[in-house]
Amino acid sequence: MEHFIIMSAVKPTKKTTDKSVQNDLKNLISVINKLHKETFITELDMVMPFEFQGITNNLSTSLNILFDIEECIIENKLEFKLKHVLYHDKIKSIQSKHQAYERLGFGLIDARKNLDLIKKTDSRFLIITGNEKKSLHLNNLFMIYEDYLDSWRLKDYDFVNAFLSNMSYKEVAQHFNINTSNGWRKERNLKMKQYYTIKEMILAAGE
Repeated sequence: MEHFIIMSAVKPTKKTTDKSVQNDLKNLISVINKLHKETFITELDMVMPFEFQGITNNLSTSLNILFDIEECIIENKLEFKLKHVLYHDKIKSIQSKHQAYERLGFGLIDARKNLDLIKKTDSRFLIITGNEKKSLHLNNLFMIYEDYLDSWRLKDYDFVNAFLSNMSYKEVAQHFNINTSNGWRKERNLKMKQYYTIKEMILAAGE
């Protein structure tokens, strides 16, 4: 069976040793588990105080889960960032969660090694698909995605979330009681159209 391991960890800062971050992380993965209930093989689960992992059934689903995790952070104005590894692996069959983790064996070990690897770099995403050319293409696209994502600050999150909720710049202007031209400038300065485009490009590359 083809499957992908998602393994993620909070990017450490002085603030991310706080107990509240663990609670925020638990709430985050609970939301994502409900949202993608039908597509997980095993749901996201905390494996360490600031780390979680899960198993999905295909690449496209996995990419959408990563997007939803990041956008859920924005929606809830959480003050931490995550590093993610998406790792392709194969096993013959899965009968239960316990058996899944038992059989995954080296796949989980390799995913863990790669997570430890990106912890030492500035990158927040590492995609390993089993196809070297596709992996390289996706990682290059994620560099651009990350650049847009991390250009937003906490003070931008309310506006970003409004745009992500499919509001037009005119609706955003009305919602935040600003003039229409300022709503347009917000959309442009936050590079929302570029953000939507890079997401589409990533999903297309993952097909």
